[in-house]
Amino acid sequence: MIIFSKLLGDKATVYDALRAQKRKSKNADDDLIRFSSDIKPVVMWNITRNCNLACEHCYLDAREPHPDELTKEEGFDFIDDLAELGAPMVILTGGEPLASDNFFDYANYAKEKGLRAVVSTNGTMITPEAAEKMKEADMRYVGVSLDAGTPEKHDEFRGIEGSFEKAVQGIRNARDAGLRTGVRLTLNKMNWDEVPDLMDLALEENIPRFCIYHLVPTGRGEDIMDMDITLEQRKKVLDYLFDKTLELRDQDIEILTTDSPMDGVYILERMKEEGFSEERIEKSRKLLELSGGCSIGKKVANVDYLGNVNPCHFAPQKKVGNIREKKFSEIWNENPNELLCELRSKEEKLMGKCGQCEYKDLCGGCRQKAWFDSGSFLSEDPQCLYDPEKEELKY
Repeated sequence: MIIFSKLLGDKATVYDALRAQKRKSKNADDDLIRFSSDIKPVVMWNITRNCNLACEHCYLDAREPHPDELTKEEGFDFIDDLAELGAPMVILTGGEPLASDNFFDYANYAKEKGLRAVVSTNGTMITPEAAEKMKEADMRYVGVSLDAGTPEKHDEFRGIEGSFEKAVQGIRNARDAGLRTGVRLTLNKMNWDEVPDLMDLALEENIPRFCIYHLVPTGRGEDIMDMDITLEQRKKVLDYLFDKTLELRDQDIEILTTDSPMDGVYILERMKEEGFSEERIEKSRKLLELSGGCSIGKKVANVDYLGNVNPCHFAPQKKVGNIREKKFSEIWNENPNELLCELRSKEEKLMGKCGQCEYKDLCGGCRQKAWFDSGSFLSEDPQCLYDPEKEELKY
């Protein structure tokens, strides 16, 4: 993730990041986990395939529950293993995680074991009662996806009429219960120009986090890559986020993007264009270097509802093991396979423009986008805005 607010608003220090590097990730503050140097990943866990919506951009192709989903007992064993490993956080997702009968059992068990948990949800099932139960389970963050600033567009994309109003009400319920909440948007041609409207909504509702997801080609996303935005449109969105972050630097809202490490490169280049001091630019660069760019196979992992382990939640085509056969800790840390080892040393092997780029130590491009474009995790990111030969942003 690239946190515009920290890089542009003096809300983070290199000292804090360096200190986090020397601590185990499970002991780092929530917003400093990405700086930890140990290979203990944030784990995105698809606890069910079941979902009450039919989103066009779903990376999991979610629908009804799979008949062979992990049992509650298997889920508890997995949480035990993550806690013993010292994983910093588990993200409960789906499908729609609240559609699982096991959701609150998992959330409460994670709390019992001292494992931080957050939820990634469509928001429609967060009733006041559900929000209170999540608060009791010490849920650290509730991220709710909205795909447009108007009900009509959101409902069309989500496939269910009324989903926008239910999602917004779910955000309010979570916020009112004292849970840290955030709005998330997956960029596409239908909604890229509605980012300002969603930002206004977040500000009006006092939502403290605003996150943009870039469309990644996987799951049903493979069939809708013609819905991805152009480089020009992507640049306009990033320009808006850059300018808005500066405008709101004194307000209590965090602005960030994810699934696009090149956004950090964009920020550094814009800072140069806007005449930021070399000291400020160097501070931001150092923070990005310490964060480490694309985290596939190292600081992020995915486990699906069947127990399959993937190097990233957007790379289900590459399985590195199954927790029904081996513990996650053994798959990830004790005996990582060739792919995981390759991904953890990818900076030395990157090809094309990513391999030539001066920013590869802090970016490295999105490896899943590279794989989808070329069949290799080591090729260049086809959606990058930066031209390393000209050493400038593309316009």
